[in-house]
Amino acid sequence: MATLKNITGAILIDATAAFLNGAGLGSGEDKNKVIPKTFREKVNGRAEEVPYVSAQSWRRWLRDTTNEENNWNPSELRAIKQSAKGSTSKIATELNPVDFPEDDIFGYMKSGDNSEESIQRTSPFKSSILKGIRNMRVMNNDEAFVHLNEGSPLPYSTRFYSTHLEGFFNLEYYRLGVYDNLGSHQELSKDLLEKHADKFQISDLTNSKHKRFTLKNGEEIRKKHATGLLKGLAFLRGGAKQAAFGSDVTPKVLILAGMESANPVFNNLFIGTGEKPALNIEALKQIEQDFKDKLATPIYIGIRSGYLQNESEVKEIGDGFIVDSPQGIATKFTEKYLKNG
Repeated sequence: MATLKNITGAILIDATAAFLNGAGLGSGEDKNKVIPKTFREKVNGRAEEVPYVSAQSWRRWLRDTTNEENNWNPSELRAIKQSAKGSTSKIATELNPVDFPEDDIFGYMKSGDNSEESIQRTSPFKSSILKGIRNMRVMNNDEAFVHLNEGSPLPYSTRFYSTHLEGFFNLEYYRLGVYDNLGSHQELSKDLLEKHADKFQISDLTNSKHKRFTLKNGEEIRKKHATGLLKGLAFLRGGAKQAAFGSDVTPKVLILAGMESANPVFNNLFIGTGEKPALNIEALKQIEQDFKDKLATPIYIGIRSGYLQNESEVKEIGDGFIVDSPQGIATKFTEKYLKNG
């Protein structure tokens, strides 16, 4: 079987009567209307409004949930430089993947100038937006008033949606606990390397200026951080306007597989032709066959009971797949592939 270098997957979230990511106020006559993020997609020859949650937004939900579920100290985003007028001109997290797992998983960046070094770690966790699946996305308006002690009530409205939001992701598992410094591309700062000099194994790569720093307990760290991320995915929470449009964003479907390659293959897998969303079983089977040499694990399918239109067919999908609840498959995957010993 292939080597586990990546953990790739997909999620589906129930966003019935939801407002999870705002786009500000409407324009023109709709300036008193709060609107969610949408884009337009051509469906059957006509442009259709598609609600979505930005990758940046749901990654923030995941960062926060992962920190909370694992009792990890968050790598807070803070101002690191101000302009001559006193406004913030540069921001950064702790830039420390040794003490902050969040930095190891999601990366960081600090741009330098002539007097300071630039630090950048591209995120090992890659993700799509969460978008409403076809044939199951309806936009609605909530009309309301602010009542005053004196004067007439002030009207306002909120545009919200009913849909099921799908997204896909890939974790470059092999990069956790591993950092490269090459020329202007520096993943670790000089100060951090001095502070934790005894924690790294150092190897020269393509040339003497290209150094790779691997944590001496790198295998343990890799498994710990990946386990924590999967727990965060399984118990995901967050979203805008929860007081007015409370939504459970815990995945109702979670798909996981270990792969040797970094192909985020589990995309556009959900069908919206019935009363409930359905999982495209034939597409999943084709992926399992086409990527058999790349798959390092079976394909794990987690579904919330009663949620999918074709739940019974999913549970009988056959060899090469393991079916349980979303939390159940996260636990099973972790126990099988990410536990030490």
